[in-house]
Amino acid sequence: MVDQFRTDLSGSSSLFLLRDDDKSDGIKLFSSGLTEAQQQFYVQHHRQDVWFNHYLDKGCQGIVSANTISSSVGLLASFGAQFAAGGVCRVKGRGLSTLCSYRGAAQDDFSSRDLTSLTEIYSGLAAWSQHYWNLLALETQNYQLQQLVKNHNKPSAIIDDKGHIHYSNVAFNRIADENVELRAVNGIFSLQNKEQQRQLKETLNGFAYLLPGASAYMSIPRQANLRPLLIQCTLMSGLSRFERYVEVVLRDPEHSFNPDIEALASLYPLTIGEKELLVLMSKGYSSNDIAELRGVKVETVRSTLKGVFKKTDCHSQNELLLLLQSIS
Repeated sequence: MVDQFRTDLSGSSSLFLLRDDDKSDGIKLFSSGLTEAQQQFYVQHHRQDVWFNHYLDKGCQGIVSANTISSSVGLLASFGAQFAAGGVCRVKGRGLSTLCSYRGAAQDDFSSRDLTSLTEIYSGLAAWSQHYWNLLALETQNYQLQQLVKNHNKPSAIIDDKGHIHYSNVAFNRIADENVELRAVNGIFSLQNKEQQRQLKETLNGFAYLLPGASAYMSIPRQANLRPLLIQCTLMSGLSRFERYVEVVLRDPEHSFNPDIEALASLYPLTIGEKELLVLMSKGYSSNDIAELRGVKVETVRSTLKGVFKKTDCHSQNELLLLLQSIS
């Protein structure tokens, strides 16, 4: 691997490593021996490195500390001073794949002894890389468990981007069995209507470009004059773009719930009129119904509703009801 690394770069680059001396001061380049131009170049262009951005998004857990790479005190410092080392490792899957950096053409090539030192550093990085991915896997498992505990009383399931069900609770299975519009056959969640199934696939595929926590909603019309089912899909954290898990929560308005309006009002400054509006909405009344009940114009009801949307950062009645249900 080391020989291949040297051949590919043809003496024009050398290993870069990063260290995190002090979180309060941000990320510092391990820049022993680097010219000012080399350091400025890397500082300006490091954001183009996909994996480095991933490390930043994980709260700098991916920044390599010099002390964790080698047990030989001073090895990295002397190596950096001689060969202008500083930089970042790139990870593929769950193992170290590539080391990349920049190096002046006038600098000497690596000797056999230098390659031995580089091999030791590479081994340390590979071990650290595996440790990092183990921590990330544990973090992912904990996050999913927290979500399941949080939604234990809600009809929820965990599916992958192909619709395969990895977990579903009793409430989810009951609603799926009771409604012909939903399917859970051979461990795969799908929708009976072809157009709605196409929309579901597009939603799951679209999560490839979103961050964990992103949500999407689908309204599923039903027969027998039943109000539509609401499906909420939320992207859960995964190890890579090939391991996306989505939490699916089913909302059935026919199964009433007791809204905790005061709990919502403790989070957002709702007026008395807005609270009354939410109570009626939670009981299934439309804007026209509420206008008749309160003896006002429907435009007045819609204006009040827009005020609630603005305060709660919701964009539809479905989202607003989901928010209300989540804290009730």
